[in-house]
Amino acid sequence: MSPLAIAALALGIFIIATRLPGVLAPARYREGLLKFPRAAMPGRVLMAVVAVWAGWALFGAARAAAAEAAMSRGPAGLWPLAPPAVVIGIPVAYWLVIRYADQFLALRGVAALMLLVGNVVVRVADRSDSPWRLVVTVLVYLWVIAAIWMAIAPHHFRDLIQYSMDTDRRCRTVCGAGVAVGVVLIALGLLVY
Repeated sequence: MSPLAIAALALGIFIIATRLPGVLAPARYREGLLKFPRAAMPGRVLMAVVAVWAGWALFGAARAAAAEAAMSRGPAGLWPLAPPAVVIGIPVAYWLVIRYADQFLALRGVAALMLLVGNVVVRVADRSDSPWRLVVTVLVYLWVIAAIWMAIAPHHFRDLIQYSMDTDRRCRTVCGAGVAVGVVLIALGLLVY
């Protein structure tokens, strides 16, 4: 199974898992989703996951840059200080976000996680030779646009959630469309990629 197939399957399963409850039990789904943008604990957990993921990536990049600077004949500069700065800086940044930017923390955590996942999926899709990889690529770029919008103007996204979850019928329709996208991604992962 190719990495793109695995990515498409994972995205499809995730999308279905997060939308199917809205089709089956729209009243409970709407109630939970309407509270989500301002929920503190899910926001802290999501931001912790993002901090660990981003810290891991930054630490790897800083170690690679420090090693490259040490192997070159020129001056090392500040690169040897980069890995310790990441180890200290990521927890400090996490604390600052939790302490001073706690409005819509859950939405912003989802947005940051969407950007990190989008990066991985686009890299995997770029390595594929299939022309159908563009389906996943376009979907992820739309996902990135939504994540940027979520991070910049979370109150707009909250209003969009309120509009799309206004009634049980609207909730079922929106979530049904999400389930359909998930099914398409799973079909692509199993049959095409």
